[in-house]
Formats: sequence, structure tokens, C-alpha cells
Amino acid sequence: MINKTQSQHASQYPLNGEWQFKQQGHDTWLPASVPGCNFTDLLANGLIDDPFNRDNEAKLQWIEQQNWHYRKYFELDEEALAHSEMELVAEGLDTFCEIFINGVKVADSCNMFIGHRFSCKNQLKLGQNLIEVKFRSPITETMPQYLAAGYAYPAENDKSEEKLSVYCRKAPCHFGWDWGPRFVTSGIWRDIYLQPVTSAKIEDLYFTIQHLSDELAEFSFQLETSAIETFAGQMYVKCEQAPELNQVVDISIPAVKGDQDNTFVTINFSLNAPKRWWPNGLGEAFLYHFTFELVSNAQVISSLEQKVGLRTLEVVNEKDPDGECFYLKVNGHRVFMKGANYIPADSFIHRVTPEKHQGFFAATRQANMNMLRVWGGGVYQDDLFYQLADEHGILIWQDFMFACTLYPADDAFIKNVQQEASYNIRRLRNHPCIALWCGNNEVDMAIKHWDWPEKFDYSEALFVRLKNDYKKLFETCLREAVLEHDPQRFYLRSSPIGSWESDEDHIGNHHYWGVWHGEEPFSEYQKRIPRFMSEYGFQSFPLLSSLQKFTVEQDQHLGSDVMRVHQKHPRGNNLINSYLEQEFKPPKNFESLLYISQVQQALGLKLAFEAHRQAMPFCMGTLYWQLNDTWPAASWSGIDYYGKWKALHYQAKRSFAEQSIVVNHDNTALTVHLVSDQLTAFSGQLELAIVDFFGNSLWSYTQEIQVKANTSEQVFDAPTTQLLANVDMTQSAFIAKVTTSDGTHCYCENVYFFVKNKQLLLQATQLNIAGIIQNDELLLTLSSDVVLRQVYLDIPLVTANFSDNFFDLVPGQTKTVSVSLVNLANSGSYNVESLLEQLTYMSLYDSFTEHVSPALGATVGIS
Repeated sequence: MINKTQSQHASQYPLNGEWQFKQQGHDTWLPASVPGCNFTDLLANGLIDDPFNRDNEAKLQWIEQQNWHYRKYFELDEEALAHSEMELVAEGLDTFCEIFINGVKVADSCNMFIGHRFSCKNQLKLGQNLIEVKFRSPITETMPQYLAAGYAYPAENDKSEEKLSVYCRKAPCHFGWDWGPRFVTSGIWRDIYLQPVTSAKIEDLYFTIQHLSDELAEFSFQLETSAIETFAGQMYVKCEQAPELNQVVDISIPAVKGDQDNTFVTINFSLNAPKRWWPNGLGEAFLYHFTFELVSNAQVISSLEQKVGLRTLEVVNEKDPDGECFYLKVNGHRVFMKGANYIPADSFIHRVTPEKHQGFFAATRQANMNMLRVWGGGVYQDDLFYQLADEHGILIWQDFMFACTLYPADDAFIKNVQQEASYNIRRLRNHPCIALWCGNNEVDMAIKHWDWPEKFDYSEALFVRLKNDYKKLFETCLREAVLEHDPQRFYLRSSPIGSWESDEDHIGNHHYWGVWHGEEPFSEYQKRIPRFMSEYGFQSFPLLSSLQKFTVEQDQHLGSDVMRVHQKHPRGNNLINSYLEQEFKPPKNFESLLYISQVQQALGLKLAFEAHRQAMPFCMGTLYWQLNDTWPAASWSGIDYYGKWKALHYQAKRSFAEQSIVVNHDNTALTVHLVSDQLTAFSGQLELAIVDFFGNSLWSYTQEIQVKANTSEQVFDAPTTQLLANVDMTQSAFIAKVTTSDGTHCYCENVYFFVKNKQLLLQATQLNIAGIIQNDELLLTLSSDVVLRQVYLDIPLVTANFSDNFFDLVPGQTKTVSVSLVNLANSGSYNVESLLEQLTYMSLYDSFTEHVSPALGATVGIS
């Protein structure tokens, strides 16, 4: 039996928490927090105003020009110093710095994306110790390289004249982007601690599957081990979910001397009737939890834990009769990818708490997504992010951190990137969520279409050299890193493969920006359908409740300096307005403008969601830009910086449901398509109706249907002239739904309007609301006597998001929505009446018409 009470498996000595910092050249040391950064430490000390508030961004650019020193005093006892070796582990240093322990330099760092281990036993002493981390300004550090080059790299998102981001391995978006501010940070942004080195250690492991079927799984773990002195003992392997896999293996590890390599040990497993890991919506994301323990004389010397998912995944990208396909096959099935692009959830990344991560993955799962793309202009996310993706069944398209520019390829830069790639591939490769590695965002496309030689005055010879450097970095360096460390996964050099500027919709994956950047109408989403859409989107504003958190009343109009600071796209506000004018009546006030901008974003992207899903299997993925925000601003996000779901996220939840019904009509025909991601067929009932805005039935149709597995199929069509001959399309709606045969459950529903929103003859009405509190949730049942378009509900004191919002309400139907009260302050003191008194709502009619809404209290039914 292993005596764990006498285990020599050493614990960490954390160095997180209270530190001190100062600006170089100043004498006063101030309190600091680790993990953290210089901006948030200055804010905590009251030396700067909130960087996100109003127009403070421009006032804080001096911070990036300075060097910043951090220090911490800590105590070590005799037990700590009794270990034969000690390592300083720094999981994230941002970015250029030197590390000293008791005045002796132990290491330096020049890459934000790499975790480091530095031997430091000889520098430690009994009692009080001092660690210092001296950060050099990223600006002054990279400026000499910029000046020496004699030309500028095309880093057009850098919000400065000098394009410096390319010279340092640091989050590109820290230098500015068209959705985020410029805050070039320095600091210890991830955990830092001392780690005793045991006599023998499991350094790493690599999980691979050799065979997987419903009957049998065959897989292995390759464990990398090391020893200070020759080790002889056992490897104990335990699996919580499958105890039949438990085993004990005799193991011998020779001492590592000089440049000798570590020892690799492979352990093979066979499991009958394995449980598979499935993406969200297709089954359980089942994980097997393994523990590996090095044991000598009944003592655990070193241990390592790993959760794995048994699944096969293939990225299919090859020529086919339609051009060049791009799709994912999971566990032998083609799976349509539904999701969004994910950017850093805060400009100051250490502020992204576990709770915030958990909130994003809950929102992602609730919106029926099965994939997020970790975009290449941010950071490789922390371990918890990928653990949550594993648990929620969310596949991750993982970019390397390169975006929208060319880069150096000198020996020092390549070596730095090799270390970065090795560290992060090895860190992430055992996660079942990782679907593919992508070298960069949009650089292949940019080389072809962004006119860099003309913009940056490159000679032909220089541009050829820069393109050769590009191939050296992305075709050789990163591709070889994936082949070495994660050979079973797909590597894509650059996303996209096909370019929207060249009408290459039939070639590979696509970023379509004709809508928005190209100022093309939303209807183009229904025409420009690619094989896989990995980026597209449209902006909206935060709602007033969020806007009020970073503005004051005088800022709350589009012409204000503050609103311009929080709109990073040079044409952003004008584009939002120009599209609004085409589709909607003018908003009556600023609050209505914010609301309509979100409605426009959601309904515009609804066209894309439906067109992409309807086109399966030609199109097999839709990842919109973007899930989240890095600060409070006008942006393409579906969830604002404060976690409030925009209309877009609610629409994604509806459009990404397992079954989706798509309605289209033109002068010739009206068609209905039914899309199902379910891997089995089932029977249902198709119910179609045309109703006027007062709920009167103008036409109806019911048919029993067989819903085919994993496909899109047309289930109804009719000539427009016949179906709509006597219908006033300005005050009628087409309702399509699929239910169980007995009508007790609705699989999916779509309310379709025949004309533009500004042509709809919407009516004033009274919203009927009945409420009940149940299991810490407020449940609301809603009904209306006329059609209400895009109903938005809000309770100011409730921070949770409703289960549905920005929905259409049709007479004769009821709508039930819920909202959690768990985080409501003094929730026990609130009752249904008080919550409903706070409830506000807005519909499209309310956004453009000055009228007095009927009092809610007159129609509230308390249950």
C-alpha cells in the first residue's frame, strides 16, 4: 500500500498575491497584486482613473513607455531548503524582463506566451528572501529593431505610427485593434511559484488513440520521465471511470546527466464498450480521469493527472466536385460546426476569473454551439478554458498568435516562436476539445488582396523576401512544430483558404466581410455561401444599462468624444446608421438606437445562420465574429463586456438549435427547409400558417414528416402568387414549426416577415404578463393581442440573462421565459410583485413611436 502521508511528492510554494511595484526611476514602492499588470496596479493605487471609463484610454499611453519593477519578500524554512533542487515556475511573464532572487539574476524572458522553469536552489536562503522581476518597456525594447529595419511591417491594427507589435511575442491586440483599445501592458500575468524538484518526476505525457469503435478502444499514454539519480520503482495507473484499466508497471529511469534526453515510457490500454466524447448537442462529453504515480518504497515521488476523451476527429480539406471541401468528422460523422470567434475577455487578461470563463462556456453551451475559434490576435487561453471546453463539449479551433501582418523570420525570432509553439502544443494536445491548429489569421488573404506593397512602399525584392520569411515561419516552423508534438491533428497555415474578394466561396474555409467592410446588403449572406464560414459579422452597441457603466449622461450620443473612443472602427457608427436607414424606421431616441442596433445585428446574422445551415453539406460550419468583448464598446460581439447577452446571442441560440426551420420567399416561390443535426431520424409534424397582426388565420397547412438524420431538406414550397395573392404583407407573418406528432413538444419554430421592418404596420398593444418564482427563478408567461416584434425584457436589479429575449410574440400563443435570481442581492426579500414592478420591456414599435405604454400592473397575473 502507498503511504501517502509520507509522500515525498513536494507541494508548491506559491508566490502569488501581495507584491510591490514601482516605475523605474522612482523611489516609492507601492502595493501590487500578482497575477496582475502595471495598469491595474496603478488603478488600485489610485494613480490613474479607470482605463475603460469615458475617454481615459488616450491619457494612459505614457505607461507603455516606462520600465516597471516588481518585488516580493517571502520566507523559506528548513523543510523548504531541504529539497535537493528548487525551480522557480513563472507561467506568464509579460513580456521583456529579468528575474533576480536575492540580488542574483536567475533568468530573463522575452515571450508572453511561454511558461518558464528556472533552477534557483543556489540563490535561496533560510528566512527572508527577495524576488525581483524587472520589466522593460515593450516600446523602447522593440523600437531599435523597427528603426534598424528601414521599413515598416504591415501591422495596420497597431494604433501608433511605428508598427512594433511584430517584434515581440505579446498579445497583438494589446497594441490596438478595430474593436479594442491600446493598452501595452507589463507584469506577471499568470501564476508564479517555487516548485521543489523530486528525485524522479513525470515531466509530461502524450495521449493517443490507436483504435476506437463502439466495442473497443485501444489507446496509449507516452510518459516523459526524468530522474536526478537512477530511479527504480513502480508506475501506478488509476482511472476513476474505468477501474479495470488500473495497473502497476515496474519502471526504471536512468539519471539525466548533461545533455541526455529524458526517458519515455509507453503504457497501452484496451477498454471494452468505451464511452465516447461528443461535441455539444450530439451526446455526452464524457471524460476519463487518469492518475499516474511514480512510487518508490511505498511513497509517491511524483504524480500527474490527465482527463481524456475517447473520440476520433478528422478535418477533411480536399478537392471535390464542388471545389474544395472543409468539414469536421467526429466519431465517424460529419458534424456541422456552430459557434463564434473568441477574443481575450479583458484587455487586462489576468482579470478573466474562473467564474467569467464558466459564464462564457455556459452561454456557449446554452446557445447550442459546438465550436469556438481562439483567434490569433490575442493569447493562448489558460488551462481552465480548455478544461471547460472539454467538459462542455465545445471544440476549439486554435490559432497560433499571429494575425493580419507579416513577421520577422531571423534566427532569434524563429527560435522564440519554436519555443512558444512547443510549449503551447504540448500544454494543450491532450484535450479532446482541440480540433485543429491554424498558423495565423488572414495573412495569406492579405498578401493577395490588401495592397501592402503600395501602402508600405515595398520594392519587389523586399516583398519577395518578406513573403519568403512568411513561408519560413508558417509553412516550416509552425507546421514542423505540430508534426513533432501533435502529429495526429490538422494544421492549416492561414485562415481563410478561400477569399471573399476573389469570389472563392467554393474553396475551403472563408472569412466573408462583404457585409460590413464591403458595405454590401445583408441579403448577400444568402448568396455568398462558402464551404465553411469561419469569420463574418456586424457591429452593434451595448444597451443603455451597460453603456451607463462607462459613460455619463453628456456622453450618450453618437457624436460625443467618448462614444468615438469606444468605437474603434473608423467607419463603424456610419455603417451601423447606413444599414439602419435601409431596414428600420428612425429611432425615437438614443436608447432606442442602441436597441435597434442590436436587433439589426441579430436579424442580419440570422440570414447568414440560416443560409449556412440550409446549405449543408456544401457548407459545414458557421463561426461568427465575435462571441465576446475585451472592453465595453461598440463591437461585433454577441455578449457585451459586462456579460449581458445581446440580441445576437439570443438569435444564435435559436438558429443553432438541434433542429432549425428556414423560410425564404421571393417573387416566384416560398420555401421551407428543415435542418437537423441529430444523428438519428425521427417523425414529426410540420405546421405552417399565415396570420395577420391581430392573430387571425389567413392560411394554414399541416403535414406529418420524417425528419432525416444530419441533413438539410426542403419540406415545403408553393408559388408566391398563389400563396400570398390575398395577403397584406405589411401586416402579416408566416409561422413555421415542427412539433411532435401529438403537438405536445415544439422542436423548432420560425416567425417570418415578408417585408422590411420599416414597412411593417406594427400596432400599439398591451403586454400581458404572469409571473411565478420557482427554484430561485422568476418564470414569466407572456401574451399579446397583436404581433410584437423583437420584445426585449429587462429587470435592472437582476444581472442574469433571460432564457430568451429579443423574440417575436404572436397573438394566440404564449411565451414562457425565465431568469435566475440566485445572484440577486437580498433575493429572499423580493417577491413576484416587486420584481414585476421593476420589469421593463421594449418592442420594435416602441423604438420609433412616442406613445404611452399600457400599465403592466393592470395585466399582471401573480401565480
